[in-house]
Amino acid sequence: MRDFLNNGDDVMALVFLDLDGTTLDRGRPAFGIIETIAELKQKGHRPVIATGRVPHLLYGIEKILGIEDYIAANGNFIKYNGEVVYQRFISKETVQKMVDYCDRLGIDLVLEGLYDYIALSKKTSMVDDFSEIFNIEFPRIDREYHLKNDVLSMVFFDDTKIEEVRKLFPELVFNRSNRFGYDVNPQGNLKADGINWLVEYLDYPKEDIYAIGDGMNDITMLKAVAHGIAMGNSYPELKTIAHHITDNVDQEGVRKALKHYGLI
Repeated sequence: MRDFLNNGDDVMALVFLDLDGTTLDRGRPAFGIIETIAELKQKGHRPVIATGRVPHLLYGIEKILGIEDYIAANGNFIKYNGEVVYQRFISKETVQKMVDYCDRLGIDLVLEGLYDYIALSKKTSMVDDFSEIFNIEFPRIDREYHLKNDVLSMVFFDDTKIEEVRKLFPELVFNRSNRFGYDVNPQGNLKADGINWLVEYLDYPKEDIYAIGDGMNDITMLKAVAHGIAMGNSYPELKTIAHHITDNVDQEGVRKALKHYGLI
């Protein structure tokens, strides 16, 4: 599929944009970002959201930002040109095993589906604290959700058991999302897997691919592209592997990065 050519000649850039801390500031569009994305598109480039959020938690943000395509659930769900072109769920056996483990040890767990954000329990305040940071809904408790629905990802809430649970669940990857919880996804390279899948699907030239992010789940994404850009407010680990470091989310970091590379 090669629908990305400009007048059949010049290849335009494919730009992957993280949401929280990159295009969103405390859950809302960052200052100037809507105009920046509009200008990027006007120049003929194609922006794509790449987020740890599941589709349900986008809340139409993609429409507000003016971005049609997105990679969600840390690379495990892809929507392109209005169609779902890829999705990968956590196996029901693994989800049940995780539910049993968390029940046994009294650990809070959130289950994320295509259309739901559900808590197995709220034994601590961390589940709702997690929601407050990202400005997302407080999940309702449903102890049978996983029995009737596919699970795209989970959120695990216990620092003291993280190394143990990583050993017990080698089929999963646990990635620090904020100070309260860990995103839980099928084993792999997170957003990089989604990006690589879409790039191959589009047969897109690798030298024309950019990615901008700020979180730990953006490390593989920045490593996977020719031009990996870290926000000024990024985790230090992300800055060490970035090809370029731009300004903070509230200082038009995305716009400054795109101007640095001559994309706008």
